[in-house]
Amino acid sequence: MPIFKRRKRNVVEADPIGAFWSWWSAAGADEVAEAIARREPTGANAALTEWIGRIHADLEWELGPGLHASHVLIVTAAGNPELRAVARRWLRAAPTSDQVWEYADLRRPGPAMTITFEGLPPVAIEEALVTIEPDSASIHVGVHHPAFASLPEDVQQRVTFLILDLVLGEEMVETWIGAIETLASAPVDAVPITSLLPAVAGFAAEHTLDDGSPAWKMLEGTRDGQRVIATAEYPLRSIRRPHLDTHVAVSIGYPVVRDDGLPESEMLDELRAFEDHLTDRLGGSGNLLAHETSAGTRILHYYTDSTTPAEAQLQAATTGWPHGKVTITTHQDPAWQNVSHLAG
Repeated sequence: MPIFKRRKRNVVEADPIGAFWSWWSAAGADEVAEAIARREPTGANAALTEWIGRIHADLEWELGPGLHASHVLIVTAAGNPELRAVARRWLRAAPTSDQVWEYADLRRPGPAMTITFEGLPPVAIEEALVTIEPDSASIHVGVHHPAFASLPEDVQQRVTFLILDLVLGEEMVETWIGAIETLASAPVDAVPITSLLPAVAGFAAEHTLDDGSPAWKMLEGTRDGQRVIATAEYPLRSIRRPHLDTHVAVSIGYPVVRDDGLPESEMLDELRAFEDHLTDRLGGSGNLLAHETSAGTRILHYYTDSTTPAEAQLQAATTGWPHGKVTITTHQDPAWQNVSHLAG
């Protein structure tokens, strides 16, 4: 499975995603399909590299058989959270799939059984061994393959991630897998790679609602000696909504009556109603992913799409809160680092 590194460009187009899809609709889709049919991919590969490189130099792309079409074009951030929003916007601008082409921004499981790099021995995925260590938030995985002994260390690491992507799919890896370790030798507790998918799927099912939507988890702790209550979507991974690349924190002040600094019941009802009001005004431009309450302040953690007027929508909706000061802070945060303290 080739991985292509994009060269950087000096000229930045105003709308490189739109330019790509214009080229694709006018000529690219037919040219690439014909090159696949002729088994002469060189020219098509160069064209795809050029056009996708205009969107971002570090995006990676792949061609393969589609699920519902003859072919799939995948443009992926390859695990780089800084690029996930770009890849997702590329996908959202794609034309409707047809019998020939479908599109994705995440690598899918299989069907490749062997990973090859030019000049290096092939790596048969079925020979891989893994260690599986779940905790409360994710599954930590170690990967060993007999071929590692003959591969450079950097290639071993690339193979490790490719094996996981091909066995689980990129979305499942990014959502449920925690630490990933490349193992030069097989540990005594290693199991066949075929054990990994059912283990991760079972773990995901335990932490997902029946309708497939994310569960929410309640957390409690202290900050500066004050009690803190928090609720957050679980797991807090940006891969679920990679186009939401901006953290908007709405801090809502409320009068402190209780000794522990938390709101009394009537005030909590008002805070929840205000939260619903803000979320409704936001519409489809973002999501509320967590909130924290402590010492007279409730912080709502929204993540929004930076290409929409979401911040202005929230700002306009915060007027009229009668019980304290409301402030909004905004940061670009495609990896959702600003809520990482709530991810456990």
